[in-house]
Amino acid sequence: MPLIVAFLFLAGQLLIIPAAFAQTDAEALARRLLNSQGCKACHSFEGTGATRGSDLDKVGSRLTREQLRSQLVNPQHRHAAGRIADFSHLQDHEVEALTDFLSQRR
Repeated sequence: MPLIVAFLFLAGQLLIIPAAFAQTDAEALARRLLNSQGCKACHSFEGTGATRGSDLDKVGSRLTREQLRSQLVNPQHRHAAGRIADFSHLQDHEVEALTDFLSQRR
């Protein structure tokens, strides 16, 4: 019986581990996108970047997830009256990672 309990415990731990890695991967992707897409050319984030645009450290407390997503993706390719670059080239999973990450910045 103790062997079965130990097995079930370990099996349960294995189910938890992939979710933690997925979260880390999504955060890493979002951080890479913040740098590779030039966000910090206008925005500050975690003490680096410019101040022309709004600070992204607490953007999740100012905008909803839907508002953030619409800033990145919209059919007219207009972003903040042309002040934000067009991100229509991003894949869906990249947009979701960036949106989720920024919406959690509070």
